[in-house]
Amino acid sequence: MENIKKRSNRAYVLLESLIALGLLAMLTTFTLTDINSAQKQSQALIKQNEALNIAKMAMDSNQPKLTANGVSISLLEESKNVIVRDLHGKELLHLEILEIQK
Repeated sequence: MENIKKRSNRAYVLLESLIALGLLAMLTTFTLTDINSAQKQSQALIKQNEALNIAKMAMDSNQPKLTANGVSISLLEESKNVIVRDLHGKELLHLEILEIQK
């Protein structure tokens, strides 16, 4: 009888170990997925910030088109509007000058 009891205990220990290993693997997967997602979001924000910095440089130098660091920006200035677009035509920024009444 003792032999069966020892095998039973070993089976429970093995089952608990497999469950713990599965939980650890799942937790590690979730953590790495979140880190990867955060890095992608951070890279997108850095690219957007770089594009807006180049747009500011283009506005300061009065150039309708400017390319720097692999980012191309075009400015379209109208009477009261300034539209900043990237190389693909995506609108990054739309500024409208409002008059202040006194």
